[in-house]
Amino acid sequence: MIKSSFTLLLLLKVVYVSHGNAIPGGRIVGGTPANISNYPYQVSILHNRSHSCGGSIISNTYILTAAHCTYEITASQLSIRAGSSFHNSGGTVVAVSQIYQHTQFNADTYDYDISVLKLKSSLALGTNIATITMIAASTAIKNGDLAVATGWGRLTNDGTIPTQLQTVSLPTITTATCTGYYGTGVGGITDRMFCAGYAEGGKDTCQGDSGGPLVLSGTLIGITSWGDVCGGANSPGVYTKLSLFRSYVDGIINS
Repeated sequence: MIKSSFTLLLLLKVVYVSHGNAIPGGRIVGGTPANISNYPYQVSILHNRSHSCGGSIISNTYILTAAHCTYEITASQLSIRAGSSFHNSGGTVVAVSQIYQHTQFNADTYDYDISVLKLKSSLALGTNIATITMIAASTAIKNGDLAVATGWGRLTNDGTIPTQLQTVSLPTITTATCTGYYGTGVGGITDRMFCAGYAEGGKDTCQGDSGGPLVLSGTLIGITSWGDVCGGANSPGVYTKLSLFRSYVDGIINS
């Protein structure tokens, strides 16, 4: 399905943060409440102290998220909350010192939707705060592998905003297969994207989940990016293909 209005569809699903105003998140569509001890790599990214996006701990000083979560935002406006099942309390809050937003990020198509955040101080790793292993470079995504998404995204497009972390299992969809839902070209699926979800809908990521992790067998494989109507039929969520960005990420965290 080639989308006739890409920008409108993005606004339906993706948290977009700019000009100093964070759009608050809610909960995952069709998911269940989760405890941070089972997903200790998950963080809430706070924009002016309010939840705006999710992120993943990839080292004790670096967080991986989506570029649209950092677009037109300065590091001084961001902090992260780690080690809590709740986006508005508990855990550890650490300020962000630097944003490494991919220079090729396209705010119209959400291509190259990846950013790395450097923290002002190191996280104390433990039971509720831990790093996640990243997928190896150029590893292929298959159809039908059951991956896990977590976050504080909305229950529906206009749903309420619970505070507890949610989790949902979603089957992966290859880049090639997902073009059958969204097409290619401007506003469609690029080589740097893949999808996850059910043709019949019902389970999905939504506003507030952006930038958060998609994990397969304990390995981070994708970053929540964009999509059509949350949980709608024939509109699976779209994720940044992390395997194509390992050299980009490694170059930052190992510098």
